[in-house]
Amino acid sequence: MSHRTSCFHLNDLFPREIDIEVCLKTLKIFQKLEGDVNCVVWDASLVLAKYLETMCQCKPDFLSGIRVLELGSGLGVVGLTAATLGAQVTLTDLPEALPLLRLNISENKQKIVSMGGYAIAESLIWGDKNSEIHKQEFDMIVLADCVYYEDAIDPLLETLQCLNNTVKKKPTIYLTQEIRDSEIQKKLWNVFYEKLNESFYIEKIPEEEQHINYRSSDILLLKIIKK
Repeated sequence: MSHRTSCFHLNDLFPREIDIEVCLKTLKIFQKLEGDVNCVVWDASLVLAKYLETMCQCKPDFLSGIRVLELGSGLGVVGLTAATLGAQVTLTDLPEALPLLRLNISENKQKIVSMGGYAIAESLIWGDKNSEIHKQEFDMIVLADCVYYEDAIDPLLETLQCLNNTVKKKPTIYLTQEIRDSEIQKKLWNVFYEKLNESFYIEKIPEEEQHINYRSSDILLLKIIKK
């Protein structure tokens, strides 16, 4: 662990186990008893993680060896699931989120390696066009419940544009978002969706194609590709 482990204390954490049935592995995800948005396991991240698992049940090599980037990883549920399913994953978040994210990677490293996967955590501030991340190529981008601050909408869209403009092929983007009752949150999502639609093709994945136990009418699952 890096010197920034002082950002949390182990007694402030508790583990949550997440079963990946298709490969008979169980991830152990540490989360905080209390804290900011990147300190707990959100339902939208479980929906996306379990969708990836469902795709691997239908197509066993769906994630095998492909390069995946996760934006706004938080605790890393989606990225760590992808890595355990055989992907080469770069999980990203703000610098202050990395210590806990790296703890979760370390905790699950042996399971990931045993399945041929790889996971690493890097800092990425949305809207930073000079990030080294933009010089890399990815086959897939995943993000769960990342639209919740008005100030973050344009930087997130800029990041998605940059990632698509610097690669030889367009990565497939999978996004989940819980549509909450708050009028402010609904408005933020509508603004984000309209702007996203200007540059990307958006396909809504029906609930019947998602994991039977991890889907909800309140959580959108979208497949997105650059126009």
